[in-house]
Amino acid sequence: MASSPAPPAQDACPLAAWGCCTELPRPDWRLVSSHDTSDGRVEYCRCACAAFVILREGEVAAFTAPRHA
Repeated sequence: MASSPAPPAQDACPLAAWGCCTELPRPDWRLVSSHDTSDGRVEYCRCACAAFVILREGEVAAFTAPRHA
């Protein structure tokens, strides 16, 4: 069984390296909560693939891949 070719780099989600599996060209998430810390603003978002994206000052700080059953 042949696997499908990887999308060109410019078409790949920049979160793919973090573990995102939505295969969208741009990240798609919704804000769950945010608060200010001594290191700046932290935002917790839910990715379209059901993972959490954690942003600090608008930059990706962490990505927690969803659990697969």
